[in-house]
Amino acid sequence: MENKVLATVNGIDITDEILDTTIQSLAPERRGYFESEYGRKQLLDQLISVELINAFGTEIGLDNDPQFMSQVEQALKDIKYSFTMNKILSTITIEEDEAKEVYAAHPERYQGQESIKASHILVDDEEIAKDLISKIESSELTFEDAAKEYSSCPSSEQGGDLGEFGRGMMVKEFEDAAFAMEVGEMTKEPVKTQFGYHVIKTTDKKGNEPLGFEEVKSEVMNKMLQDKQMEYYTKLITELQEKFPVTYNK
Repeated sequence: MENKVLATVNGIDITDEILDTTIQSLAPERRGYFESEYGRKQLLDQLISVELINAFGTEIGLDNDPQFMSQVEQALKDIKYSFTMNKILSTITIEEDEAKEVYAAHPERYQGQESIKASHILVDDEEIAKDLISKIESSELTFEDAAKEYSSCPSSEQGGDLGEFGRGMMVKEFEDAAFAMEVGEMTKEPVKTQFGYHVIKTTDKKGNEPLGFEEVKSEVMNKMLQDKQMEYYTKLITELQEKFPVTYNK
């Protein structure tokens, strides 16, 4: 495919390839816009503006400015380091069979997070909460009906159902009470939080069950890859220190 020259600024060509490369370097959420005809035209105008400013920078003598040249030199070092590291690390891989061996040897490392399902009734008055507990325990009211009629929380529309949540997602007083109960159990006393008084019922629990390999494969392989890359990097630095002179000045 022809690499069409889209514009020339002070003798410097801006081509289709340059425009495409610039678009691919953008964040995915921005890329789609600049792939459109209007977006490409807008980006081309931006690249033209960059070349115009660069030409002006040359005209005012920046190429002879020590501070500018120092930053250019540092930028080139950073780019060379980045490209070299990418080239080195791209040769390091982890096979799925290796990951399976690590998973099989340490299954305790890969467990699901403890979570529960719970419902609650939220009221402003402790005595009302105590009265509701009494009525629910005596079967005068069901928990769901009490939540729909008395709870000030939006979850009242679902009979107080809060869905599934893990530790750290609720205020401490609520979390401690909900996680301490068995499935089907309700608090014997109201639980006070900054929001008011809660009557809580735990409806389901998930423990720290081991996760299957497929569920954690990416996690295992990524961790192994990072470890292998760091090991290689450390070894390489040691070898390079012997190959290239390094002097520490006191």
